[in-house]
Amino acid sequence: MDDVMSARKKWWSFATERPDFRNLWAAQSISVLGSQISLIAFPLIAISLLDASVSQVGVLAALERAPFLLFGLIAGVLIDRWRPRRVLLIADWVRAVAIGLIPTAALLDVLSIEWLFAIGFVIGVCTVFFDIAYQNVLTGTVVPADLLTANRWLETSRTVGEMSGPGAAAVLLKVVSAPVAIAVDAVSFAVSALFLHAMHATDGPKPERKRETSIWVDLKAGLRFIRQTSFLRWNAIIGATWNLLFQALLAVFFVYLARDLGLSPATVAVVVFVGSLGAVVGVLTMGRINKWLGLGPAIVFSMCVTSAGGLLLATANGSTIWAVVIVGAGFTLINASQPLFNVNVISIRQIITPRHLMGRTTAAIRFLVWGTLPIGALAGGFLGQAFGTKATIIGIGAGYLIPAAMTLVSPFRRIRQISDIEVGGGAAAT
Repeated sequence: MDDVMSARKKWWSFATERPDFRNLWAAQSISVLGSQISLIAFPLIAISLLDASVSQVGVLAALERAPFLLFGLIAGVLIDRWRPRRVLLIADWVRAVAIGLIPTAALLDVLSIEWLFAIGFVIGVCTVFFDIAYQNVLTGTVVPADLLTANRWLETSRTVGEMSGPGAAAVLLKVVSAPVAIAVDAVSFAVSALFLHAMHATDGPKPERKRETSIWVDLKAGLRFIRQTSFLRWNAIIGATWNLLFQALLAVFFVYLARDLGLSPATVAVVVFVGSLGAVVGVLTMGRINKWLGLGPAIVFSMCVTSAGGLLLATANGSTIWAVVIVGAGFTLINASQPLFNVNVISIRQIITPRHLMGRTTAAIRFLVWGTLPIGALAGGFLGQAFGTKATIIGIGAGYLIPAAMTLVSPFRRIRQISDIEVGGGAAAT
């Protein structure tokens, strides 16, 4: 009992005892909350104000993710040579300005789908650099033994943001217009930057650039480390497949709810809010699940939960209230699986990756895992245009069986704890 109480005390007091981590966590929390408001408002602006087609909504989502394919690898190499916290600050301020252009253009009556395309792409570029640099700053802020706890805090804030963001969007969309809701997101990035400014320097001395090492050589070092590490290889393959399916789902999900089921913007926000409750359950139960199953089997279990949610989505039929309930339940299960997979995989990856390889290894993983995001968004949009959103959702729902099957044949199932993986490029223990 004392051990349990001690673990709970450590969990709840972790951020309060570490000011730099607290500021980093606050910056991420506020940014995620604002981004979730945009998740609802962005496509609704395209649909309601600009009368965008299903394929255009897919293109919009793809452009936000395309930078992971275009700049993902080079960003990691550069971040290993730069000061990661400075990268976070620049990314936050640029996103605040870029997103602020949307309500400005709407107010001046010059907003167009091309505007949204361009701004979405700029936001995507900043997100690439922010997400990669974020892990460098985190590993410089907390000791390796605390990474699992730190990532749980970060995943909790992401989950709460995803849960409360749609609810806040529902209120905003009832009171104000979608462009005003987007303006809230711009403010959130500015506030996030202020918290980052409040951090003490955690980057250490500026990395010395080795004259004999080119960007290409550094890039290959990150890819080589992934190739030599069994855990990272499977992490990339399974994560890429999951993201491909999820982005394809998001490309048609809002159109399906708004047009096929005839839901109002506020009701769409409520459905997403309810679905996001699944992520809260995932965060709250992950500690116990990890203890019962072990880290690897917990990752396998998370993908099985995802496939169950996908199958529920595939069984939804018609435009009745019952169909809305089934879609919401399926979306809830998919969201519940995310924290369990993300926290365990990211924590293990951060611990087994040497600090000097962190940026490029993270970038290479993100390139492989997130590089499928624009492909999935485009595929979902065009499939929805060609075959209808309902048929596309059925196909995606059935497709979620694939990452579940992959985890069952991967080395994940043999990993009970982090010590089962060799640090520095070794394969998972057998």
